Amino acid sequence: MSFSLEQIRNLLSLRDGAALYRQVFILAGEKVWQKEVLKEILQGYENDSLWVAEQDQVLEGFPFVATKKARSWLGNEKKIVIFDANKDFDPDSFAAISGVVIGGGLFFLLLPAVERWNKVYASPFGKRLIKSINTTPGLTVINKTDEDIKFIPLPSPKPPLLNFSVPFLTADQQNVVEIIEGQSLKDTNTPVVVISDRGRGKSAALGLVAARLLQAGLKNIVVTAPRLSATDIIFKHIAERLPEAELSRGCARLGGGCIQFYSPDQLMTDEINANVLLVDEAAAIPVPLLTGFLDKHAQCVFATTVHGYEGTGRGFTLRFNKVLTEKYPRWIQLKMQTPIRWPENDPLEKWMFRLLCLDADVVETSSLGQIDAGKFKQHAITKKQLVDDQNLLGEVFSLLVLAHYRTRPSDLKSLLDDDDLSLYVTLYKEHVIAVVLVIKEGGFSTSLSTDVYRGKRRPPGNLLAQSLTYHCGIEHAATLNYARIMRIAVHPEFQQQGIGSVLLDFVVANEKQTGIDAIGTSFGMNSLLLNFWKKSQFNIIRIGFTREQTSGEHAAMMLLPLTENGKAIYREAHTRFNRQCTFWFHDILKNIPLKIKNSVQETMSESTELDEFDNNDIHSFTQYTRNYELCIAALNKLVILKKWEINSEVFPDNFRQVLNNKIFKKMSWKEIVNETDLTGKNEARKLFHCAICYFLSR
Repeated sequence: MSFSLEQIRNLLSLRDGAALYRQVFILAGEKVWQKEVLKEILQGYENDSLWVAEQDQVLEGFPFVATKKARSWLGNEKKIVIFDANKDFDPDSFAAISGVVIGGGLFFLLLPAVERWNKVYASPFGKRLIKSINTTPGLTVINKTDEDIKFIPLPSPKPPLLNFSVPFLTADQQNVVEIIEGQSLKDTNTPVVVISDRGRGKSAALGLVAARLLQAGLKNIVVTAPRLSATDIIFKHIAERLPEAELSRGCARLGGGCIQFYSPDQLMTDEINANVLLVDEAAAIPVPLLTGFLDKHAQCVFATTVHGYEGTGRGFTLRFNKVLTEKYPRWIQLKMQTPIRWPENDPLEKWMFRLLCLDADVVETSSLGQIDAGKFKQHAITKKQLVDDQNLLGEVFSLLVLAHYRTRPSDLKSLLDDDDLSLYVTLYKEHVIAVVLVIKEGGFSTSLSTDVYRGKRRPPGNLLAQSLTYHCGIEHAATLNYARIMRIAVHPEFQQQGIGSVLLDFVVANEKQTGIDAIGTSFGMNSLLLNFWKKSQFNIIRIGFTREQTSGEHAAMMLLPLTENGKAIYREAHTRFNRQCTFWFHDILKNIPLKIKNSVQETMSESTELDEFDNNDIHSFTQYTRNYELCIAALNKLVILKKWEINSEVFPDNFRQVLNNKIFKKMSWKEIVNETDLTGKNEARKLFHCAICYFLSR
């Protein structure tokens, strides 16, 4: 080798970390050799390191985190990260853990020997990974068998402009804090949105402004985020600025004032009225909840990462900006662009963004000239086209990000590698205007479908096929072949023009030719989306019982049959849905808006006698794991038909009480628990189950 490992070790002696680039090394060889090299380089730096791998793959004495749990390190810092990708490359974990490495630090990627790359990483995403390693400047590959390694230490970046004052780390951060502070003290109720890439000091800025507002005399400052741990950096900076404050997890008190964390759900249900509400990682909170915050609190600040671990920020800004403009036309948006933990143009960040398409964006409509609607063309896109055309892949993925809060780097890998995924696009002048992502499901054996129906098995994926079988109560539904539309997205500048509907018709026609029995979809239910799918002949077959975290709405599942077998499944699912709705809308789904209730339920005559559907549901409730809500119509009819038995003297009191409370008084399980001496909802459900079984045994 033309350099010694001591040269790499010397990099660790540099102290002015934040002003230095992060260096990336790929160690390619067998695991024993990799450990020998790392042991020599990192001796004495064990506690400064983090190994991302399973425990049996880690050198003794090194802190580690399992690959699938790398996200738990978000917000933390290490000088060195070792990422084990000898067997597989996890894009989510890579994106999360790359932000842990501080400026001047080292990132080691462990891969098999270069000669084995084409075998181990033969998939389209694997080839993309290898190509990125070979073409990205600033990455050094160290292969055990190489005689000569071209290692060029990275030059020092230009020193940043020191146009800011203590305690701020950039002019961006100072500007954001001072504007938020000024707006909050004016009491103008002008929402502020802060957007940034990761590592720009966004969360630190929220901590600094919270401390300053508490010092300024505001009494009730509330912080929220998707989870308490996401606010650790905020409270770290609060503690540093207010050493005299009384501190506890998620809380700081000083002089009669308080900075307190509340979960998003608490903010909507509890009587909390903040002087200022600081929302971090707002893109991971449903827009309906964020809108509710605006109506409830005096001053709201929403901060989010644009090109972050989950890639959610771009979609958030488009969706939420519309709400803000309608309600508060003078709302303020601030951008933080200057990195704090590493310099601009950092090789590790640029590599990650490029590899995972985090820097991709939808086409600028200004570049398209005068729009001619007759030139929109629909196409089915192959994996090879995506691999060969970086611009096509970037525009596709950026639209998928806009379509869904939870689009992750692993979705890019699935898009390229999963043979069950199909992609359709609308192109205009070779640019992507709309996308539909479809996944194949079903085709289960009869025995597996029965096990799903009975709650014994739940194979991964297959949301539509399994829901028809288990939730809708159609035992052999999963034996059919389905296509589920996972995402549909239209460029924001081309929405409400029928482009999505035309592409959807193209998708249905193509999928029908492949022999699919039915095509379906699932989404956060609202009137606009229900109408969109109805226009394309999709009909509702299920409503989720709880609100989705991503949309804040109940999920709706809709189906369009394409074959005679598909039509038979649809008729049974649709009939069952309408029978159940009458009871759901007075029980677990009673809070759904009346307008939506009326639009999804069809009027139908219903016998009070038990039929085959009812008997099957009662049997599956008593003998398998299908719960009360899934069999609600049959169980209500059973109890009402035999109401006189409940009132007989020999009927156990506890059974009588739980049946009366649930069937006749329509109490929730929580209300039933509160009415009795039961310990929780599970015990209430068990008691109800026993009561039904006792009913049937008489």
